[in-house]
Amino acid sequence: MPVAHIFTADGWLKPARKKLMIEKVTDAIVEAEGLPGVRDLTYVLIHDVADGGWGFAGTQRLRAQYQALAPRAPVDGAPACDGARCAT
Repeated sequence: MPVAHIFTADGWLKPARKKLMIEKVTDAIVEAEGLPGVRDLTYVLIHDVADGGWGFAGTQRLRAQYQALAPRAPVDGAPACDGARCAT
């Protein structure tokens, strides 16, 4: 049973973006496994890391430093992403 863990900064992904991510990660796992039946056994867990608990390159990153870069919620019928920014 495949399990994918995704860690993201708290507030980075809106619920609609999480839903889309779960669907697309599940699709990728099914494609990689090559077994359509694995869809029913696949778990995707999105972990929201509290503000101040996220960092990289040895430096703590706070929400105020990255909030403007957060992807917007997807819109039904719109492309999932347009370059670096996602549908509004």
